[in-house]
Amino acid sequence: MTMQSHEGLLAPSDVADLAGVSRAAVSNWRKRMKDFPVPVGGSASKPLFAATDIESWLAAHPEKRKAHASANSDARAWESRLWGVANLFRGHVSIHALGELFVRTAIELIEGRPSYAPRDIGQRSIDELRYALDDIPREELARAIDGLLERTSRALGKAAGENGFVGSRTSTLLASLAKDLDGGTLYDPACGVGVALLQSLDMGARPDHIVGHEINATAVDIARGRAELRGVNIDLRVADVLDHDPDPELRADLIIAEPPFGLRVDRQTTMLDPRLRYGIPPRSSGDSFWLQHVVAHLAPSGAGYVLTSPGMLFRGGAEAEIRRNLLLSGCVRAVVALPGRMLPHTSIALALWVLSEPASTSREDVLLIDATSIETPEDEVAGWLTERGSLAEVPHARVSIDELAAGNADLSPARWVLTDAIDDAQVVEAFEQANTQLHQAVAALAATLGRVRPPKVAGEPPIMTVAKLIEAGAVEVSAVRPQRVEVAPEYEDRQVSTSDVRSGNLPPVADLPSADTSGLLTQPDDVLVTTVHGIRAVVDEAGGHFPIGHGLFRIRVVDRANLDPHYLADVLAGGWNLRFAAGTAIQRIPVRDIEIPVPPLEDQRAIHAAINNARKAKQLANQASEAADSLTTAILNAVRHGASLTSNTTEGTTR
Repeated sequence: MTMQSHEGLLAPSDVADLAGVSRAAVSNWRKRMKDFPVPVGGSASKPLFAATDIESWLAAHPEKRKAHASANSDARAWESRLWGVANLFRGHVSIHALGELFVRTAIELIEGRPSYAPRDIGQRSIDELRYALDDIPREELARAIDGLLERTSRALGKAAGENGFVGSRTSTLLASLAKDLDGGTLYDPACGVGVALLQSLDMGARPDHIVGHEINATAVDIARGRAELRGVNIDLRVADVLDHDPDPELRADLIIAEPPFGLRVDRQTTMLDPRLRYGIPPRSSGDSFWLQHVVAHLAPSGAGYVLTSPGMLFRGGAEAEIRRNLLLSGCVRAVVALPGRMLPHTSIALALWVLSEPASTSREDVLLIDATSIETPEDEVAGWLTERGSLAEVPHARVSIDELAAGNADLSPARWVLTDAIDDAQVVEAFEQANTQLHQAVAALAATLGRVRPPKVAGEPPIMTVAKLIEAGAVEVSAVRPQRVEVAPEYEDRQVSTSDVRSGNLPPVADLPSADTSGLLTQPDDVLVTTVHGIRAVVDEAGGHFPIGHGLFRIRVVDRANLDPHYLADVLAGGWNLRFAAGTAIQRIPVRDIEIPVPPLEDQRAIHAAINNARKAKQLANQASEAADSLTTAILNAVRHGASLTSNTTEGTTR
C-alpha cells in the first residue's frame, strides 16, 4: 500500500532531536548549507519545516546525523514525525490535551474505528495523524507514543509533575523496585498516566492484578490507552485518595507511589479515616497521609515504596509523631536519601520510603542509605535493598528503632550515616593540597596588594549624567529586548542575561560575525549594565553576545579619546547613584540619570587599574578563605580517623 505523504511540521528543536545534534548545529546548517529546506510555516523567530523535506535532506547528508541517532534512525524518525504532526495542532489543542488525542487516535487505528476531528480541529490534521501512526509497526507503536508523551511532559515543565513524567528517573526507580514481582497485586495510588506501572511491566514484572488510582480523569484516560496499546489490563479508577479510600478492601503485594508533594489535607475528613492509625496529618501537607494509605493497603509480607519530599524525614509536630508511630509499629524498613534532579521540573532531593505491613515484622532496626552523591541511584537502589554486599558502595547505617524513635524521630540518613573510614593517605593528601593552595593564595594576594596604588585624583572632575554623555555623542545607549521575546535560532547560543551581568561572567561564544548587520549583537568593549535592585556593569571584551532581559542596557562608548569603557563600567556602579532608585517592589535606577565623573583619559585608566587590582585581591582572598576551610576540614577528618599529618609531610609545611 502506498501511503500519502505526511504534512507534519518540524521546529528546529525537532530537527536537532531527529539528527541527534544540538539546536546550535541546526542553526549553523540553516546559515551555511544552501540546500537546507526553507521554512513552510511558523514565524521568523520560530520557523517550521516540512517533515518530509527534513527527512529527505538528512538522507542526502548522512554525515550530519550522529552515530547514535543513525543507529536508531527509524525510531527517531517515527517519534519526530509524530511531533511534526503535533505541530499541525498548534493553536487548536492545548499541550495538556495533545497526549490524550494521540493515544486515543492510536487506539482507534488499532481497533479499526474512524477518527473524527474534535471541535476547532480540521479533519485533515487528524487524517495526517492517522497516516503517521499507521507508518509505525504495531509492536513499536506504544514506544513511539511514549516518546511523544515524554516530549510533551518536558514541554509542560512543572505542570506535568502532577500526572507523572514519561521517561523520568523517578519512574525508572519505582519500576526497578517492582520488576521482580511474580504474581500477586501491584498497586499505584497516584498512578498519573501509568508511567511507573507500565515501566515495571516493561522491566519484567508479572503481577496477576494491576490497580491504579488517579484524581485526574484525563490522566486515567491516557493511562488506559497506553495500557491498551501494550495489550495490558489495568484496573484504573478516577479517585481522590486523600478525600476517601476508593477500595478499602484492597491488599497489594507491592505498592509504588510518587504522589504530588505538599497537597493540603481536609482535617475534618481525616479525623475518622481508618487508614490514619498512626496520626492525623497536618493540613499543610499530605505526605504522611500517603505513607499511611500505602501501609493500610499492604498485604502480609508486602512491600511499599513511596517517594516524598525530604521534609517528611525531619519535620516536627504531627509528622514527627506519625514517623515515631510508624517506626514503633515496624512499618519502616528503609529510607533512601536521593540526589537532586531526579525529576526534570525540580531540583529537590527526594526521599524513598520502604514500608511494610505492621503485623508482618518484628523488625529491630531500619536501614538508612545516603545516596545523595550517587550519580544514578535509579539503577542501584534495588540492589542495595536486596543484596547486602552491594551496600558497600554507598554510605549507610542500620539504626535501632528505639534510637530512631527518640526525640524528633529524624530519619534523615545524613543524620545517622557516618562516612566510610577515610584512608590515612587521602587525609594527608587533602591536608597538603589545601595547605599548598592556602600558601599560594596568600603569596599571590600579597603580590597583588603591592600593585594596588592610589590613583591620581586632581580635584573634582566634571560630572556628567548618562543623558548628557548621549547628548554629547560620547556614548550610545539602548535597552535590550525583554526575556519574553522569542529568540531567533542563530542567536540562541549567544544569549546573555541579567544574571550573567550580575555575576560578571559572560558565556563564551564564537567570533563576532564579520557580516552581522542586525545590530542585535554586542561589539567588543560594549558595556552591559543592569539597574534593577542596584547597578552592576560588565565590559563585553570580545562582543558577539545577544543580551536579553528586563532592566538590562547596552552602552557603547563612541568617544574613546575621552572615555574608557572599563572605567565607565567601574563608575556606573558608584554608590552615589543608588539615590536615584525608584519603585516599591522592584527598585530600578533610571540609566539616563546615572552620574559619571569624567577625569582625563590617562587618570581613568589608572583608576581602573587600581580597582581591577583590588578586585583581584578580593578573588585571591576568597580563594585563601576557601583553602583555609578545606584545611580545617582536613584537620578535623584527621582527628576523627586518627590520621597523622606530620609523618609524611615535609618540614616547614606543618607546625
